[in-house]
Amino acid sequence: MASEKKKDSAYSKGALKLMVTAERLFGEYGIDNVSLRQIVTAAGQANSFAIQHHFGNKKGLIQSVYDMRVPVLDSGRMARLETAKDKFGNATVSQLLAALFMPVVEDLSETAQRSYALFNSRLMHVEVGEHPFVLSKVQQPATEEINVRLKAHFSYLPDEVFRLRLRLASELFLAGLVERRHLSTTRNNPYPTPAPFWNELLQAAEAILRVPYTAG
Repeated sequence: MASEKKKDSAYSKGALKLMVTAERLFGEYGIDNVSLRQIVTAAGQANSFAIQHHFGNKKGLIQSVYDMRVPVLDSGRMARLETAKDKFGNATVSQLLAALFMPVVEDLSETAQRSYALFNSRLMHVEVGEHPFVLSKVQQPATEEINVRLKAHFSYLPDEVFRLRLRLASELFLAGLVERRHLSTTRNNPYPTPAPFWNELLQAAEAILRVPYTAG
């Protein structure tokens, strides 16, 4: 089961409750469709200005929700990345994608996986310069290294094409997090154990990156 080694000491109990609630509501209903008052009420906070107190405004809350998962996920990515490297320091595309995506499965609880997946799906089409990943002040050395290494494998792709394909691969994986939970409740689940499901999902994500580029 996932370890979810979150450094809760970075946040007060009230702030953490607000972030977890906001992640869930933003993911389920869309960022623009959820008010700060709804989040405060759902989080059971008595102070109607609790979000302004902890995060300043809605943008600050969104950034904090994104940052909330970064430490544990980047730690998991670094561990996988270091294990994947050969004696020359190289890693394959499949290893890099596994290092990028699988810590979400391994280090978050099932409830957190779904909430994380839906919330980050909502962020997929935010302008690059406004995305919380770019604006985050939380260090993400493993995530950044994986992105650089993946780009090196596909250096023949224009930057915009590579970013588009990586975003599509990420969306596929995030959708898979939600779909896996659905499959586990059906009678006709073709994946009796999780391993083959995740393996096929990673292969599908890799296929998105590898499809021949013909537009040029």
